[in-house]
Amino acid sequence: MCGSILIVDDEPFARQYLQSLLKEQGYTVSSACNGREALDRVNEQVPELVLLDIMMPIMDGYETCRRLKQNPEFADLPVLFLSSLDNADEKMNAFAVGGIDYVTKPFSKREILVRVKNHLAMYRIKKSLSMEIDQRQLELDQRENEVRDVNTALKVLLTAIEREKQELATTVQFNADKLIMPRIGEMVEVDSLEERKELFQLIRQNFHQLTESLIPGQQNLAMTLTPTELQIANLIKQEKTSKEISRICNLSTSTIATHRKMIRKKLGITNKRVNLRAILSSTKL
Repeated sequence: MCGSILIVDDEPFARQYLQSLLKEQGYTVSSACNGREALDRVNEQVPELVLLDIMMPIMDGYETCRRLKQNPEFADLPVLFLSSLDNADEKMNAFAVGGIDYVTKPFSKREILVRVKNHLAMYRIKKSLSMEIDQRQLELDQRENEVRDVNTALKVLLTAIEREKQELATTVQFNADKLIMPRIGEMVEVDSLEERKELFQLIRQNFHQLTESLIPGQQNLAMTLTPTELQIANLIKQEKTSKEISRICNLSTSTIATHRKMIRKKLGITNKRVNLRAILSSTKL
């Protein structure tokens, strides 16, 4: 595959000779007669290789190359110096300002074509590798961002889980203090075997509800009820009357009625004529 080449030389014959030679090989060729014009040509359309004479009016080859390399957009552009000056100092100066090669005039046709071909090939390989590196870096940056997003999400999730664990522990402790411990104290004080059995059954149910809330994925009405509402709901399921519930909970019947209304509200049956005990019996507590 041929490429685009800019020839910069103040000698018309030298420019015409190189243009004709390179065009015969299929290269796209443009030219400039001094450094300033060369910079304008590069700004208009960036070539793949610059053949640059050293001794020119207005702006010589060294200054032209130096200015090209100072521009990040053209820093990688290969510059091959052409000069009739054949001494070590001139060659060192050419490489110092960023040139990749130095060909002494007069040069052979075969020499210039080989050098042009090789430098174009190296430039394309370098450019291809640079693009590949940029693409890999972009992919790495995207992966890094994805990993960062996942880590952030995990931190948020772990924080939420820890908060839920603390809230659950507080709820269980609170419910145990309200539902179980008082009944254990009552069992010690009562003499009636029947009352003890009743209290034991209530403690058992309450304990079962507390342990159910610790099972992952378990969501039930018990988590929305207060300890007193939960106790009353269980007694209603046992077909206890409001008077019996009042005695067991040591609350007035009007208070029991208020709790029953709140339980119906949380069940979504406030304005429905349905039996509360039947609904509670079919609801997971």
